[in-house]
Amino acid sequence: MKPLRFLPILAVLSVAVSANAALTVGDTAPALKVTDWVKGSPVELGKGKPVVVEFWATWCGPCRQTIPHLTELAKKYSGKVDFVGVSIWESQPGDYKTKVPAFVKEFGDKMNYNVATEGPDTFMAKNWMSAAGENGIPTAFLIDGAGKVAWIGHPMVGLEEAVDGVLSGKIDLAKAKKERDAAKKAEMEQAAIQQQMQKKLAPIQSMFQRKNYSGVVTEVNKLWAKEPKMRLILGSMEMSARRMGKLGGIDKVLNKLAPLPEMNDPMMINQVIWDVVENPGQTDAAGYKAAVKLGEKMMKLDPTNAMNMDTYALALWRSGDKVKAISTQKKALELAKTDKRVDDQTRGEMEGRLREFGG
Repeated sequence: MKPLRFLPILAVLSVAVSANAALTVGDTAPALKVTDWVKGSPVELGKGKPVVVEFWATWCGPCRQTIPHLTELAKKYSGKVDFVGVSIWESQPGDYKTKVPAFVKEFGDKMNYNVATEGPDTFMAKNWMSAAGENGIPTAFLIDGAGKVAWIGHPMVGLEEAVDGVLSGKIDLAKAKKERDAAKKAEMEQAAIQQQMQKKLAPIQSMFQRKNYSGVVTEVNKLWAKEPKMRLILGSMEMSARRMGKLGGIDKVLNKLAPLPEMNDPMMINQVIWDVVENPGQTDAAGYKAAVKLGEKMMKLDPTNAMNMDTYALALWRSGDKVKAISTQKKALELAKTDKRVDDQTRGEMEGRLREFGG
């Protein structure tokens, strides 16, 4: 199963990082200016109570997975911290009037906190997300009782600890600001590298448009030795070309990717494997065998992640190891019972795979 965040690897090249983030930790939060409150009641900032402002959209799969977690946190900190989910970047201009309220109604008690929508003025997206240099959702902002930004990040990674720090008074805003600014600087440096990549990869992208998939493979292998920082992107491009052109050799690409430093991140491994195994017929037996081998590495790095284990089980199934696939999928479902990142919809998909496996 795909991880909680990540754009497709090839899409990394299109992500822009704000070079001059105007909003950071320690700053006074912008106004909480929304169009409609569709659940709960209006919330004010800087009135003594900390507030979590989380940005999401109805089309965002990872957002669905974080909603139950936010509900748990809202319950845990009831009376001490207010939680607000703000829908932004909806697909159509009128979705905030129709699709968002319907979505919230469908989720019911699983989305048990204040929910607001943003209309055509896009005030929240501009003055919060863009101002902070944030380009992806879900993203959460923790605002302390004085109305200062205390933390910014993915709601599943570090938010609970940050809330505890604010409530206990132990959070160091100066230190948090320094860490945040360093992280954004690293993102900017990475963006500069990606801009250089775009120029070097332009001929390959042109070959994709012309469906010259064998040419893509040839060009990728020329750059592989010259551009070590681009190898993850290059490997992804080669894998796409081999799949789309039915050229075979997916196993060779996976074996090239496996030793890369980026492949010590279980979430990154998950994404690479999922791209191979999500749909049947993406590769041959050798490719699925290589995906299983990479999955073994992923599980050693993070043995208790239900969604990673779900991906590993599917790789086993595609490779023909049906017995192990079934036992692994059963373990994934056991882990899912206590994994806060797994919502009901995701669990249902995992159960469906087990039925498909015959377990």
